[in-house]
Amino acid sequence: MARPGRSVRVDVAPGLVPPGDYQAEVVESAVLPTASGRGETLKLVFEIGAGDFRGRRVTEWLNIVNDHATAQRIAQEMLARLCAAAGLAGIADSDELHRIPVMIRVDIRPGSDGYGDRNTIKDYRPLDASRLKQAASVRRPWDP
Repeated sequence: MARPGRSVRVDVAPGLVPPGDYQAEVVESAVLPTASGRGETLKLVFEIGAGDFRGRRVTEWLNIVNDHATAQRIAQEMLARLCAAAGLAGIADSDELHRIPVMIRVDIRPGSDGYGDRNTIKDYRPLDASRLKQAASVRRPWDP
C-alpha cells in the first residue's frame, strides 16, 4: 500500500486553503464598485509562495469605501496592516503592493445566503528575512 509523504486533510472543502499562516504576495488587485454601487471594494489576490500550498491563490475583498462605517473602518485597518507588513507607509495605487512577500493568516468563512465556504485573510505580518531564505530553499521535486 502506498502512503503519502504527508497527512491529508479531509475537513477542508476542495479549493480552499486550510487555516494557517502562509508566505504570500499580491499578484492581482483591482478597485471595484460594491454590489450596491455606493462604495468601492479593493480586490486583492494573493499567491502562496512556499510550502504544500505553493501557487494556490487566496482572494481578499476590502470595503475601502462603504455606507457602513464599521465595514469601512475594518477594511482600512486591514489595508494599513498589509501596508505595514509590506514595509510601506501607505499607497496611492494598489499596484504598489504587488510582489512584496508578507505572511498572511488564512481562515475559512462559513458560507451563507447560498454561497459556499471561502477563504478569508485575518491578519498580515512582515516576512522575516531568515524565514524567506529558508522558504526559498525548500523546493519540491515538481517545482520549477
